[in-house]
Amino acid sequence: MKIINPINPTRFIKNTKPIITNVAQGDTRKLCSFVVPENKFGKLYLDVKMPKAGYGHNFITELRNRFDKLLGYEEFAYFEGSPNMSGLFIRVNDEYKQKGFNFGEILRLSSIIEIMENKVKNFEIISKDTAIYFHAKYKFTPNLAFSDRDKFLKTLSGDKSNGYEKFSQKAQDLADKLKIAKENADIPQQRKICAETNEVLGEYLDKVIAEKSQKQHPINYTMPMTLTDENILKNKEFFNQLFKKHGIDYNV
Repeated sequence: MKIINPINPTRFIKNTKPIITNVAQGDTRKLCSFVVPENKFGKLYLDVKMPKAGYGHNFITELRNRFDKLLGYEEFAYFEGSPNMSGLFIRVNDEYKQKGFNFGEILRLSSIIEIMENKVKNFEIISKDTAIYFHAKYKFTPNLAFSDRDKFLKTLSGDKSNGYEKFSQKAQDLADKLKIAKENADIPQQRKICAETNEVLGEYLDKVIAEKSQKQHPINYTMPMTLTDENILKNKEFFNQLFKKHGIDYNV
């Protein structure tokens, strides 16, 4: 299949199909590798492998150029048969950030393939600062526990920026309900408020991303986040367009 070259619309590039292989003989876990046929930085090569010190469950995704220079990588953990993957960290070399190379996006697409091919239900991470918005852009949602909930309610209720008043009010209402639930030792209600906080926070992140106003709405805490297979399928057109954009012959 040929698609229009995003760099030069007068040219066409041919999609490349990912190669899916098992970790080892008798191991059901699958790893992917693929070529990004054309990028502002040139042809790129992505490979997922288990390092020697992987202990049987740690993996690393590496993105390199044709000179074998490492451009970015992601480390994650996955036990055979588990419904969950754990993202340890994702990193693009500082010299290539904010340059329009989309290396982080390409690494994220690799993890989408890993999730789908391994039939994983949840990809879980701990994010912080600007990385929270990066992950939210690719459909990760907040997964706050009791220990995280209160500080994020305080953050949201304190953001009274123009256009964000409804989030501030919702957060304050939840904080008021939470105070009563704590006084009554009402654990089920506290758990419900935690879920509602995740929902409001997710909507808040979406609005900030849509307005590209991340710098005006900094988040100074770490945040547990999850990407579910259900949310990938719900947003499959979004992800399929990204695969197409990078010349990767893969559909969710």
